[in-house]
Amino acid sequence: MTQEQTVAALQREWIFGWDRVEGVPPRDFHDVFGRFYDMDADVILFDEADPRRRTFRTVQDYADAFWPGFQALRSAAHAIESEPEVLVSGDLAASRMIFIAVLTGTDGETTHLRCHNSLVWRRTSDRDWHIVRDQTAVAPIPAGEAMSFFA
Repeated sequence: MTQEQTVAALQREWIFGWDRVEGVPPRDFHDVFGRFYDMDADVILFDEADPRRRTFRTVQDYADAFWPGFQALRSAAHAIESEPEVLVSGDLAASRMIFIAVLTGTDGETTHLRCHNSLVWRRTSDRDWHIVRDQTAVAPIPAGEAMSFFA
């Protein structure tokens, strides 16, 4: 497997880590995402889904902002609309994909989103590829359009 294929596979696995199945007990962020992040690394993480539009400089701050909300959802499902495109240069890689998110709150209200996600990955002597930069842009889409990716 090439480094590009490795990073693409990691990006696909990463997004499915955000899935939440109704009735399944909450999971620990570090257990789910420890393979994708170096919890001690300097990072720049930004996701438009954050209502406060913060840029996170630590993985823990990012986890504290997003993970409780995801674990509180009734369900969260993701599908890939556009497969990851990856560029690798030495120990840095940049990847981009488009995914669909269908998020159902405890009240039963469902949100349908198209998300453009760009990640920068770093490989060090201590560990394989891990995310150091995230830029995710989100936009609502009609339910029927979103659900067509889950057929």
